[in-house]
Amino acid sequence: MLQNIAACTTEYARRLPEKARPLIRYRREDFGWLAAFPDGSMGMYDEAVEPLLRAGEPPERCAEHLIDRLSVDTGFHFRAPAMVWLEITRTCNLRCPHCFVEGGKARSTEISTERIMELLDEWAAMGVFSLIVTGGEPTIHPDFSDIVQRAYDLGFVVGIPTNGTTLTEGIVERLPQDDVIISMSIDGLHGEGKYRNEGEFSYVTRRLAELRDRGFNTSIMTTTTHQNVDDLPVIMNWARDNDISLRSVPFIPMGRGALHRDLASTVHDVENTARFWIDEEEWARQKDQTLGLCAGKVLDFLYTMVFATRRCMSGRGVCYVNSSGDVFPCSTCAGNKVLVGGNVQLTPFADIWNDEDWLIRKITWDNYKDTCDGCPINDDKYFCTGRCPSQSSILSGRYDGCGTTEFQRQSIIRREELFREHIMAEPLVELRRGGADTGADRPAADVGAGESGQAS
Repeated sequence: MLQNIAACTTEYARRLPEKARPLIRYRREDFGWLAAFPDGSMGMYDEAVEPLLRAGEPPERCAEHLIDRLSVDTGFHFRAPAMVWLEITRTCNLRCPHCFVEGGKARSTEISTERIMELLDEWAAMGVFSLIVTGGEPTIHPDFSDIVQRAYDLGFVVGIPTNGTTLTEGIVERLPQDDVIISMSIDGLHGEGKYRNEGEFSYVTRRLAELRDRGFNTSIMTTTTHQNVDDLPVIMNWARDNDISLRSVPFIPMGRGALHRDLASTVHDVENTARFWIDEEEWARQKDQTLGLCAGKVLDFLYTMVFATRRCMSGRGVCYVNSSGDVFPCSTCAGNKVLVGGNVQLTPFADIWNDEDWLIRKITWDNYKDTCDGCPINDDKYFCTGRCPSQSSILSGRYDGCGTTEFQRQSIIRREELFREHIMAEPLVELRRGGADTGADRPAADVGAGESGQAS
């Protein structure tokens, strides 16, 4: 199993969500310990917390050991990813226009199942918490079930993104349920013919409901586009009415999406997409309480680290390994084919992760100082996602250019207004009052750790 994993105390285990295994995952870092609790919270702790973690104590018993300050140099990164996307094949039976990996044909040198299993062992030894088994369509891989079972046995929390069309009864019967979430994409209400002559919305919602009724945690993945903006309220209402999670991402013109730039949202979509995001945020705050540790909560913790440390966590807290073995900082970099760190068919993963010369580690928000000067969202009350080297390269042709479209800029402003109006609460990822010592000539950012939920 994972290098450091502890069974929860009986009292703590009794109050965990139904499908959460009562396991605390933790690993040593330069500051002390990084821990992921089965209720979904994550924290950064000093050295003295170790006996409590080993004893399986809940996060409130460990709270006095949360670190107050974190030294953050330019190359700061965790000793291992907290989460990894593992693309086991690019093969897919669909040709979605926004697909960032251009799913369809297998890559010419796809990684063997033997190497995949070795990678799982390497990541378990390093202390990776969460694994996304993705594609292409991952269930097409002949050893899909064995890969998921091995990941489960090693102690990972597992996410499975699938279109559902090849998720057969035989596969479903073999899948573990605890610490596993199955996600399916709904990007519109129609798509006739795409799903065996059944509309996309009808097919995917039916399959999700079937899996939910069989005991799986399930989730909707939605890519927001100019074309589906009017469909979003229907998708959101169905998720809420049927007790199913929902996570959305904006369309980015990369991969196959570069050929379909008409999907990009426009300034005319700001109001509807912002209100959809607020609905998503409110539902996540409610639904996430019924989930244990999962990829979404790991990402929420890392989003908080982005804001606190003023640098992207891609290549610092997450990474994406494609089916040829190329290691990218994140899924966006993989789709844009930039900032590759190495290849696991040639080099042990740990050597790639520990390479201090990986370019992504040299880029911080300080590189965007001139780019962001004068921008209306260059303010700590906004969380601009445009300081993204990959997205910047797409939109401006360089890693330190603006990675924010006018739609995104106006959307961020409107979301903040609606958040204050409708939610009026702090993000569920709490930051302990302290600071990140970056050495920059500015006040230190708040950093530390706390409960992980839907970040705002």
